[in-house]
Amino acid sequence: METLNHRAYQVTQLACIVNQLHRMAMRMPPDALPSGMTISQLSTIGFLYFSQQGDVYQKDIESFFKLRRSTVSSQLDTLEKKGLIQRVPVSHDARLKKLVLTEEGLRISGQVLLVLEQMNDFMIQGLSQEEMVVLTNLLRKIEQNLSRIG
Repeated sequence: METLNHRAYQVTQLACIVNQLHRMAMRMPPDALPSGMTISQLSTIGFLYFSQQGDVYQKDIESFFKLRRSTVSSQLDTLEKKGLIQRVPVSHDARLKKLVLTEEGLRISGQVLLVLEQMNDFMIQGLSQEEMVVLTNLLRKIEQNLSRIG
């Protein structure tokens, strides 16, 4: 039984970390961000901010974050209702809508990036530069392993 518990420990740890990051995002002061933003919403705003040089579509969010279409659609609906993004039709395909940050979305992007940086700094405090490189490489390998199963 001890071996089974040990073999399942890492996935339990990762689930715990994800939950803690979510709770941290939800506890942000009201003046830091629009109220009730989840870690996924924060990450999507950050992704759109960094992707401003090119067009971004829902499928890009799905692919990058490895999320289902329905999950991303719901999240984008919420961000649109909060006035942070717009879905803009493109001329070459009536079915496609590119995702664009609104003025409000751009305004809070700096705050979002600051919050994500603070969360990251808190998460990695006490790690050496070498440990951060190892962590990044391990997380990349884990992501690749999980990507193979869809």
